[in-house]
Amino acid sequence: MKLPERLLAKIVKDSESLHGNLSKICAASRPAAAAAASPVARQITSTDSRHFHDVVGDVVCPSGVRGIDHLRDPRLNKGLAFTLEERQTLGIHGLQPARFKTQEEQLELCKIAVSRYTEPLNKYLYLVDLQDRNERLFYRFLAENIEHLMPIVYTPTVGLACQRFGLIYRRPRGLFISFNDRGYVFDVIKNWPESDVRAICVTDGERILGLGDLGANGMGICVGKLALYTALAGIKPHRCLPILLDVGTNNIDLLEDPLYVGLRQKRIVGKEYDDFLDEFMQAIVKRYGQNTLIQFEDFGNHNAFRFLDRYRDSYCTFNDDIQGTASVALAGIYASTRITGKSITDYTFMFAGAGEAAIGIADLIVNAMVAEGVPKEEARQKIWMTDINGLLTTTRQEGSLSDHQKNYAKEVAPMKNLQEIVEKVKPNVLIGASAAAGIFTPEILRLMATNNERPVVFALSNPTHKAECTAEQAYTNTEGRVIFSSGSPFPPVEYNGKTYNPGQGNNAYIFPGVALGVITTGTHHISDDMFLIAARELANFVDQSDLDRGSLYPSLNAVREVSMRIAESVTKCAYDKGAFSGIYMYLYCFCIDVNMFYLFN
Repeated sequence: MKLPERLLAKIVKDSESLHGNLSKICAASRPAAAAAASPVARQITSTDSRHFHDVVGDVVCPSGVRGIDHLRDPRLNKGLAFTLEERQTLGIHGLQPARFKTQEEQLELCKIAVSRYTEPLNKYLYLVDLQDRNERLFYRFLAENIEHLMPIVYTPTVGLACQRFGLIYRRPRGLFISFNDRGYVFDVIKNWPESDVRAICVTDGERILGLGDLGANGMGICVGKLALYTALAGIKPHRCLPILLDVGTNNIDLLEDPLYVGLRQKRIVGKEYDDFLDEFMQAIVKRYGQNTLIQFEDFGNHNAFRFLDRYRDSYCTFNDDIQGTASVALAGIYASTRITGKSITDYTFMFAGAGEAAIGIADLIVNAMVAEGVPKEEARQKIWMTDINGLLTTTRQEGSLSDHQKNYAKEVAPMKNLQEIVEKVKPNVLIGASAAAGIFTPEILRLMATNNERPVVFALSNPTHKAECTAEQAYTNTEGRVIFSSGSPFPPVEYNGKTYNPGQGNNAYIFPGVALGVITTGTHHISDDMFLIAARELANFVDQSDLDRGSLYPSLNAVREVSMRIAESVTKCAYDKGAFSGIYMYLYCFCIDVNMFYLFN
């Protein structure tokens, strides 16, 4: 990636400044410097007393760890790939069988092991165990087999893992901050051993996928998301931190479950909850800096937009359920125009669902139309939206609509039946984000096919059993003419002698690349323009062969390349807006290739 001359000049200047302080930085990080502080410090930092879990980030040289501790640390362990010289030098000769196996040979064993499990949850547990013992092998295995392993580490299997989190919990992964820690959140964060965290994924577990309130069990989502940061964007795992904010749960089943690992109390709400979030955000900046990326994940609908509006101009943050989902959905809509021959401004949209995902998609569609010259209010008039009470209308009782929902309320008579609404509105695009399984009935699908030569139907709710319709239902009820996408994967569908391979509108196409671009530039605030740019980049990556096989998205095996393209475009956007930090640009443009090297060595 060629950098503009004025950016290069700033990089040189920043680099000279950095070089002047480099000796101070290095000296501060040496164990000897800390040891000089006190006898206690000398004891803690002594090589003889250092344990395997003391190896964090790039602070301690791996050669400072010897013996069996080298095998116990997943960041240093290479399995049987250690050469004879390495085994003798590291003091692990004899602690392993005599056989030497390259990483490639170990990968083949991983494939065999995963294929022998029939239950997805057992495959998930195998991958968790692999990550806990050999980190490099795990990330390379995931990166090179993303199409097969994505449904395991991410939706839909991760939802099942969250439901059974208390049963399968083995080893600490991530940081649990409970409401009982209020007033001391910064001290809890300091317990995390890494000093160079660049990306955080945080949830309070209130709305995990379409499964509802899972409380502390929601940690599995954050762990899975950040694993994709590394596998798909090359961000080093020690720079990623999953966090669960435990404020209780309103799920009675969990409160009565003896295996539940979270606080056994109803959710904290109101000012106490808001103050707790404020303290958390401030503590993150105090510990890791203003440009630390904070990804909000699976917060309740009533909090998601509120926190996005509250923090977006003060912190480096985004909400993946709102903005990431919107970006990947918009990319599919862009790609569909190549099949329908229409412009996005020609479409009329109907949403089943009016929560954070639906509103986020609608808002980004409006931004896309505005970018093409359509006035904002006119663009909003092209979008119709329903919730559990029917069509959003201006005649709704005062207080029943949020401010974001009011933007899409129509001055028409109230209607509750979705089929009747579709018949009246005659949308070109039907988008499901309701978590209401089967809401796209055969009658509605046939109605879409009657009103459109090539109807566009997105059933985005996940996990799979929450989808508004299946791929097979969509194709069979539209005579194979539907342009279909889903939030969770569906198997290929055969209809009238043709096989359709429906694409999955997976957020993983978007958030790793956006995160890489944001981290690369040291951006302090993330604009909606970055997600609009990401949608365009993803749509442009879709090949005609993808469309011919029935998919609006490229193969999942191409996600790493998609992430790189998105990161480059986000970097350019940050540069154009003057929202970058030159020294971060310099360091991370160098580190991107180094991080990718990390996966394969």
